[in-house]
Order: sequence, then C-alpha cells, then structure tokens
Amino acid sequence: MDTIAAISTPLGAGAIGIVRLSGEQSLSIALRFFHCSGVSEPADVTPNMLRLGTFIGGSVREKCMMVYFRAPKSYTGEDIVEFHVHGGAYLTECVLDTLLGAGAKMAAPGEFTRRAFFNGKVTLDEAEGVARMIGAESEAELREAYGLMSGRFHAAIDELISELTKVLSTLEASLDYPEEMAEESDDAIKRAYEVRDKLQTLLDSYKTGKIIKSGITVAIVGKTNVGKSSLMNSILGYSRAIVTDVHGTTRDVIEQSMVHKGVKINFQDTAGLRTTGDLVENIGIERSLMAARGADVVLYVMESNRELDEHELSEIRGFSKKVILVNNKIDVYGSASSGVNVSAKTGEGVQVLLDEIVRAALGDRRSADTLMEERHADCLRRALRSLNAALSACGSAENECVLVDFRESIEALYEIGGGNATESIINDVFSRFCVGK
Repeated sequence: MDTIAAISTPLGAGAIGIVRLSGEQSLSIALRFFHCSGVSEPADVTPNMLRLGTFIGGSVREKCMMVYFRAPKSYTGEDIVEFHVHGGAYLTECVLDTLLGAGAKMAAPGEFTRRAFFNGKVTLDEAEGVARMIGAESEAELREAYGLMSGRFHAAIDELISELTKVLSTLEASLDYPEEMAEESDDAIKRAYEVRDKLQTLLDSYKTGKIIKSGITVAIVGKTNVGKSSLMNSILGYSRAIVTDVHGTTRDVIEQSMVHKGVKINFQDTAGLRTTGDLVENIGIERSLMAARGADVVLYVMESNRELDEHELSEIRGFSKKVILVNNKIDVYGSASSGVNVSAKTGEGVQVLLDEIVRAALGDRRSADTLMEERHADCLRRALRSLNAALSACGSAENECVLVDFRESIEALYEIGGGNATESIINDVFSRFCVGK
C-alpha cells in the first residue's frame, strides 16, 4: 500500500503545523530530509519520542520536531511519522511538496482514518465519532460525539448483538431437540423482546440526537410590537434585529445561533402576526407561520398584561407541539400568572427562558447515549423490522423462517460497526472527513 502524506492542521498562520506520513516507507522518506544528532538510519529512531532537528529539502531549511509511531501502535496501524513545523501556510506546503516529491502519495480526505478502520484500529461508527468530534459546535454535541468515538455506543450495540446471537443459537439448537429445549426457547424469546425494547428506546433517541447535532430551532412569534426582536437581541447580548415602534418592522425571518449550557440554539425572529394589506409584509407573515410549524420550540411572545385571544389560541394549535408562552415587558406591566415572565429591556427572566427551551426540546436525555447518525438510525430500523417480524412469527411459522429474520436483525446491527458494510457506505462515511485526518 502506498505511503500517504498530508497536512493535518488547518491551513493558515499558526504556532505549529503538522505534516503527517503513513505507510511502510514513512520513516525512510522522513530521514532523507530530517537531520538530527545521533540519527542516521531508521534503527536510531526511538518510537513515540519527539526529536528536535532540521528539515532540509529543496529550498526549505526548518528547525522542527519529528515523531515516529511504529506499526501497529499508531493511529492508522501503519508506521506514521509527523513533522511539527512552524505553522506558516507556505512552509507546511513546502514540507508536504518535498515529501510528495520523494515518493509519498497525497492522502485523500479521511484516508488516515480509513486505514485505521481497515487495520482494525477503529470501527466504522467510531470513525464517524472522530468526524463528529471535529465538527462539533456545542458541548452537548461534543459529549455525544465522544461517546461515539470512544466506543461507548459500539459497546452497547455489541451487547445487543451478543444477546441476539445467543437467542439465535438457542433457537437453532431447539430445532433438533424441540421438546427437551422448550423452556430454553421460551426464555430466549423473552430475552429477544428485551432486546427489541432496548433497540426501540435507542431509535427513539434519534430525534433528540438530531437536535443536539443541528441545534434547537426556536421560532419567536407573536403580534407586532410585543418585543420579539428586542427579546432576541436580549438573548444574544447584542443588537441583531432592528427594533422600532413602527408596526411591521420585521418582514423576514432573521436567524442567529448561540450556545446555552452546552447546547446550540438557533433562534428565528419572525414578522409580527397581524392583518395587513402590505404585500411584502404578508409574505413575511406567511414565513413566520412556516417557521413556527417547523421549529422544535416556539416562543409565543405577548405583553404580560393581557391574555391570549381565540385567534391566537387557534394559531398556536397549528404550531410546533412545544410552545412556550413568553410574557414580555414585565418591567412595565408586572408578571403574569402563567408562562415564562421576561423583560427584554432589562434581561430579567431571560436565563430562565433559555433553561426552559432546552428542557422543552431535550427533556432529561442530555447525558444519556443518544443516536445522532442517520446511517445508524437506518440500521436500527432494519434490525427492529426484522426482529419484530421474527417475534410476530414465533409459534405460527416455520422455525427456519423465524431464524432468517433473527439473522437479518443481527446483520443490520453488525453494519453499524462496519462488519458487513458495503464499499459505497464506507466511501460515503470517509468522504465527509477533511484531508489529513
């Protein structure tokens, strides 16, 4: 297999730039350009130890560090060499070009992690965790990505596979000894139902996982001049939306994100709801209603001195199932008896409102294992479908047919870790990685 090379740090000026090699020729290529006292051949290089020396190649003269990871105790399972140079974009490109000119091949996106997968260093779902760690935008997403990358999720799936395999073995044995193993078969079926329930619980968490990955989408809606834009500005801590006393100031959906207690929240400030003959404003109002219907949480803002009228109640019924009534301007009118009381002007109640948004969207599942990848959800759906078919057919179908469904359920779960994943699935996973990882 070719020895590959790539820059593993973001391009641009920085303190350190890392250029990485992986493959059988990594060390021999590296030592053609790295000069260090006491090192003249591969046997002189101690694995896992940074050495200070000089990289000399072409026009490059650079004081740098080099570290060698000997196979199989490396990220890819192959020999790896890393050069830690000063982090200039031109300098790292020159070092990379020198290595490529010496016989290394430019690494494709995700090729280092791809080799780690094929060499048994990571499973496919753990590799996806690596990509998710790199792309995480909030503490909650980072926490779930770590659970994926560290193998916690894989261990949970492995446990379910092991349990279903035991069930399958018992039922296969009962084909030859049906009377003698009747009790064991009944117990195996009970355990299969328990696995089914665990799979369903895990699949049910996917909705929460999607929210953690993309952020909680929150639509701020209500009548004109109730303080929706002022509330958004207060939440963000700066003036993002235009605020005036003129009705209909906001005519389109204004979006901005923030992170609250480790959770990303995507706010949408919308046009005020009212009857108007203004064509442009009416388009904005329709977009407001669309945003409210598609949001994870709706903040329905009103002044704290009044109650919802029948028209507002009718509109709210068509919104997201999670609607939080926000009573604004409590600094002027005082607090209401229901809903969340806030003052967009003073900031009072805003932190309570943010806590309520997170609770409404995520409940108490924030620290639990949560399904985040659509590929994993698809595998679980297929595993559940086959398992439900097997359980429904028990006692009413040929045992051999039931066993086929059990096997299909196990195979669908195996696919999560890449055990029987197709080449197209593997290619799709690693195509989402950056070059150098």
